[in-house]
Amino acid sequence: MSVSSKQSGFSLLEVLVAFVVMGLVVGVLLQLFGSSMRSVALSQEYSFAVQVAESRLAAVGTEIPVEQGNLSGEESSSGYRWQIAMEPLELDDKLEALPLTAQIFQVAVTVTWASGDKPREFHLSSLRFGKKL
Repeated sequence: MSVSSKQSGFSLLEVLVAFVVMGLVVGVLLQLFGSSMRSVALSQEYSFAVQVAESRLAAVGTEIPVEQGNLSGEESSSGYRWQIAMEPLELDDKLEALPLTAQIFQVAVTVTWASGDKPREFHLSSLRFGKKL
Protein backbone atom coordinates (compact mmCIF):
# COMPACT_ATOMS: atom_id res chain seq x y z
CA MET A 1 0.00 0.00 0.00
CA SER A 2 1.71 3.10 -1.14
CA VAL A 3 0.33 6.34 0.10
CA SER A 4 1.53 9.34 -1.66
CA SER A 5 1.65 11.99 1.00
CA LYS A 6 2.07 15.57 0.06
CA GLN A 7 3.16 17.90 2.80
CA SER A 8 1.19 21.09 3.21
CA GLY A 9 2.14 24.16 5.18
CA PHE A 10 4.99 26.64 5.19
CA SER A 11 8.65 25.91 5.36
CA LEU A 12 10.85 27.48 8.00
CA LEU A 13 12.42 29.79 5.41
CA GLU A 14 9.03 31.10 4.31
CA VAL A 15 8.05 31.84 7.91
CA LEU A 16 11.32 33.67 8.54
CA VAL A 17 10.89 35.79 5.39
CA ALA A 18 7.33 36.64 6.44
CA PHE A 19 8.53 37.75 9.89
CA VAL A 20 11.29 39.91 8.37
CA VAL A 21 8.85 41.59 5.99
CA MET A 22 6.37 42.15 8.82
CA GLY A 23 9.14 43.59 11.03
CA LEU A 24 10.18 46.02 8.30
CA VAL A 25 6.61 47.18 7.75
CA VAL A 26 6.01 47.68 11.48
CA GLY A 27 9.30 49.57 11.79
CA VAL A 28 8.40 51.94 8.96
CA LEU A 29 4.94 52.53 10.43
CA LEU A 30 6.40 53.34 13.85
CA GLN A 31 8.86 55.79 12.29
CA LEU A 32 6.04 57.54 10.43
CA PHE A 33 3.94 57.71 13.58
CA GLY A 34 6.89 59.10 15.59
CA SER A 35 7.74 61.75 13.02
CA SER A 36 4.11 62.85 12.78
CA MET A 37 3.94 63.17 16.57
CA ARG A 38 7.11 65.32 16.55
CA SER A 39 5.57 67.48 13.82
CA VAL A 40 2.39 67.98 15.84
CA ALA A 41 4.40 68.96 18.94
CA LEU A 42 6.53 71.39 16.92
CA SER A 43 3.47 72.99 15.33
CA GLN A 44 1.98 73.52 18.81
CA GLU A 45 5.22 75.20 19.91
CA TYR A 46 5.19 77.52 16.89
CA SER A 47 1.50 78.27 17.44
CA PHE A 48 2.23 79.38 21.01
CA ALA A 49 5.20 81.46 19.79
CA VAL A 50 2.92 83.20 17.26
CA GLN A 51 0.45 84.02 20.05
CA VAL A 52 3.24 85.46 22.20
CA ALA A 53 4.58 87.56 19.31
CA GLU A 54 1.13 88.84 18.35
CA SER A 55 0.28 89.77 21.94
CA ARG A 56 3.58 91.65 22.38
CA LEU A 57 3.09 93.43 19.03
CA ALA A 58 -0.47 94.40 20.02
CA ALA A 59 0.87 95.89 23.26
CA VAL A 60 3.18 98.26 21.37
CA GLY A 61 1.43 101.61 21.20
CA THR A 62 -0.97 100.85 24.05
CA GLU A 63 0.90 99.36 27.04
CA ILE A 64 4.37 99.88 25.57
CA PRO A 65 5.25 103.35 24.28
CA VAL A 66 6.50 103.56 20.70
CA GLU A 67 10.06 104.84 21.02
CA GLN A 68 13.48 103.82 19.81
CA GLY A 69 15.00 100.98 21.81
CA ASN A 70 14.70 97.36 22.85
CA LEU A 71 12.54 95.56 25.40
CA SER A 72 12.69 91.93 26.44
CA GLY A 73 10.97 89.55 28.78
CA GLU A 74 9.83 86.00 29.34
CA GLU A 75 6.43 84.40 29.40
CA SER A 76 5.72 83.05 32.86
CA SER A 77 7.11 79.53 33.34
CA SER A 78 6.81 78.56 29.67
CA GLY A 79 10.41 79.13 28.61
CA TYR A 80 9.42 81.46 25.76
CA ARG A 81 11.52 84.62 25.70
CA TRP A 82 10.54 87.66 23.64
CA GLN A 83 12.38 90.75 22.47
CA ILE A 84 10.94 93.89 20.91
CA ALA A 85 13.17 96.13 18.79
CA MET A 86 11.84 99.54 17.70
CA GLU A 87 13.73 101.65 15.18
CA PRO A 88 12.61 104.79 13.33
CA LEU A 89 11.95 104.09 9.67
CA GLU A 90 14.02 106.08 7.20
CA LEU A 91 11.77 107.80 4.68
CA ASP A 92 12.80 108.94 1.23
CA ASP A 93 13.21 112.66 0.46
CA LYS A 94 9.68 113.14 -0.93
CA LEU A 95 8.06 111.71 2.20
CA GLU A 96 10.42 113.63 4.51
CA ALA A 97 9.11 116.87 2.98
CA LEU A 98 5.57 116.09 4.16
CA PRO A 99 4.54 117.82 7.40
CA LEU A 100 4.08 114.68 9.50
CA THR A 101 3.50 115.06 13.22
CA ALA A 102 4.39 111.45 13.93
CA GLN A 103 7.40 109.25 13.26
CA ILE A 104 7.00 105.82 11.66
CA PHE A 105 8.75 103.04 13.58
CA GLN A 106 9.61 99.53 12.48
CA VAL A 107 8.68 97.21 15.34
CA ALA A 108 10.20 93.71 15.27
CA VAL A 109 9.24 91.02 17.78
CA THR A 110 11.41 87.92 18.16
CA VAL A 111 10.28 84.96 20.26
CA THR A 112 12.85 82.29 21.18
CA TRP A 113 12.48 78.96 22.99
CA ALA A 114 14.22 75.63 23.36
CA SER A 115 12.65 72.65 21.61
CA GLY A 116 14.41 69.56 22.88
CA ASP A 117 18.07 70.33 22.31
CA LYS A 118 17.45 72.82 19.46
CA PRO A 119 16.90 76.55 19.89
CA ARG A 120 13.92 77.84 17.90
CA GLU A 121 12.77 81.36 17.06
CA PHE A 122 9.90 83.19 15.40
CA HIS A 123 9.98 86.74 13.99
CA LEU A 124 7.11 89.16 13.47
CA SER A 125 7.33 92.81 12.41
CA SER A 126 5.03 95.72 11.78
CA LEU A 127 4.96 99.51 11.53
CA ARG A 128 3.70 101.83 14.27
CA PHE A 129 3.39 105.58 14.65
CA GLY A 130 5.26 107.23 17.51
CA LYS A 131 6.35 110.68 18.60
CA LYS A 132 8.56 112.50 16.15
CA LEU A 133 12.21 112.54 17.16
